[in-house]
Amino acid sequence: MTVGIRLGEDDLHVVTASRAVIAHHRRAPDGAGQTVRDSGHVIALERAVLASFTDKAPCRTKVRPPPSAAAQAEAEKLRGRPESDVANRVVIDLSHYAADADRLRQAPTHEDQERESE
Repeated sequence: MTVGIRLGEDDLHVVTASRAVIAHHRRAPDGAGQTVRDSGHVIALERAVLASFTDKAPCRTKVRPPPSAAAQAEAEKLRGRPESDVANRVVIDLSHYAADADRLRQAPTHEDQERESE
């Protein structure tokens, strides 16, 4: 199936592999903020939604445990870094960034500006 529109035309065509036109739609003008739907599409969508409705319990959320030591060792092999590499022990301390972000979260008051100018 192919969906196509010719340059400069306002009509959109849905065509099968054997070149049979199975749907024809008029496009809304660009920037009109409109979605054009055929009533048959609305009915088909409603039927699909209602057919998939169930009263079963919702899906369980996927449990994502942290990777095991063996999995981390395999990941390091794939990355090409030995486990003894110094980069494995690097810890980046973001406490200074967090303190600055907290301080900048609020605009300074008039009193704060006066204290800084003294």
